[in-house]
Amino acid sequence: MDYSKLRVNTKVKNDSLELDEPVSPTTEYFLSEVVTLYVLGFMELEIPVDFSTIFAFIKDVFAKAHPRFSSIVIEDRNGKKMWKKVEVNVEDHIKVPNFPEDLSAESYKDHYDDYISSISTSQLPQHKPLWEIHIINNPKHIDAKGVFLFKVHHAIGDGTSLMGVFLSCVKRVDDPTLPCTFPAKSTSSTLQRKMSNTKQIVMNMFNIFPRFIAPIIYSLYDFGQGVGSIFIEDDLTPIRSGNVDTSLPGSSRVCSMTFSLHDVKRIKTLLGVTINDIIVGMIFLGTQLYIREKDPGQLKEKQSTASIFVNVRSMKGNFSAEEMRQGKTFGNRITNIEVPFPNLEDDDLIKPLQFIKKAHNIIKRKRNGALGLYLMASLLEVIRTIGGLKAAARTLERRWKNCSFAITNMIGPTDQVSFGNHPINGFYFVPTGINMSLVVSVLTYMDNIRLGFVVENGFIDPQKFMPCVEKAFQLIFEATTATSKL
Repeated sequence: MDYSKLRVNTKVKNDSLELDEPVSPTTEYFLSEVVTLYVLGFMELEIPVDFSTIFAFIKDVFAKAHPRFSSIVIEDRNGKKMWKKVEVNVEDHIKVPNFPEDLSAESYKDHYDDYISSISTSQLPQHKPLWEIHIINNPKHIDAKGVFLFKVHHAIGDGTSLMGVFLSCVKRVDDPTLPCTFPAKSTSSTLQRKMSNTKQIVMNMFNIFPRFIAPIIYSLYDFGQGVGSIFIEDDLTPIRSGNVDTSLPGSSRVCSMTFSLHDVKRIKTLLGVTINDIIVGMIFLGTQLYIREKDPGQLKEKQSTASIFVNVRSMKGNFSAEEMRQGKTFGNRITNIEVPFPNLEDDDLIKPLQFIKKAHNIIKRKRNGALGLYLMASLLEVIRTIGGLKAAARTLERRWKNCSFAITNMIGPTDQVSFGNHPINGFYFVPTGINMSLVVSVLTYMDNIRLGFVVENGFIDPQKFMPCVEKAFQLIFEATTATSKL
């Protein structure tokens, strides 16, 4: 194939997209030497890769999905960082690895894992747009005919923004003319539906004052907890080594596991919580089962906290990249909240649904402290004004690094979609570059929930950790089934 024909001129005349765009403070943190984050997105394909089709699609559609995919960051005369449009050579952004052809499935998996590990720790050059695509045809170790692996610098945008780019590029397999659909967000339970409207009105009248004061108190408390996390580290446990350096080659491993969205919805309906609450509760439970297995009896003696990344946009839902550009919400609009582990009691293993409720109550209370998120953002700006960009970036990085692990989640379409006429059977993502022993990502797609893990290589054993998460889900699902029969 003549790659020279794939040179793309992304300049657009008489369009506002031609104007240089200022870089946001969060994006500047991600571009600093202190914090360098990437997002790896994995698309597992139903058919083998048609290289001529996909190269043309990347050139004509993906590279033009948003101006930042054809931009680099420069400094203007005043030293202010800006997004600057450049000409894109697609050949520079597409990688096709060649694995030995005579490998067994097990040996192939080792080569594949090593390749993914190298991608997760390598740096993208900043003299060209901050993304690349790795194409793997006919992998031997998974049930897929091919894999598109996207590596995108977090400076381009957060998960919500990148999902918008994804939605701009894919088409539904069943009917390409229809828009994608997404899981419903209703959280009402059978018990809640039985509550009378009169009783709700009376309760609301008595709760007006507490509901007004509580968010302020929670916000101040959460802000204090966020400040504390800058200086106070979680204890060392089997999921936190405290000395992770993701810039080192081979420091991380990527793996994933799948759960039925239908099964999770059954639990959601019974408990009246969100899908996210169930998944976070399941991860909490599975993580603590792993700690118990590795070092029995230490849970109650250790301080462990999860850093959960949240979307702070005022407009909620799933939007295309163009809709987000017009609404000026594309980019990085995320922050993180610190959620302490619920205590795992022996009774929680017998009645695991109460553990889910514990996690739900903690997360719900955290969501009521939204003001604390803005106070923390203001604190970072103050630190930046006084100590400079690197000082603020180090503060941000310590908030993550001092916690035990991180969780991030996204909602994907319920329909099967295709990327460049390649139907996607499996889809997941992981953030890399976070100096933590464990990072968990959650993505719903079609009828499944996919958990992605980035684990510290040689410290956390994924072959032992993932069965603990599976066991947590089984305990929760079996308890749900038993309760629904009562």
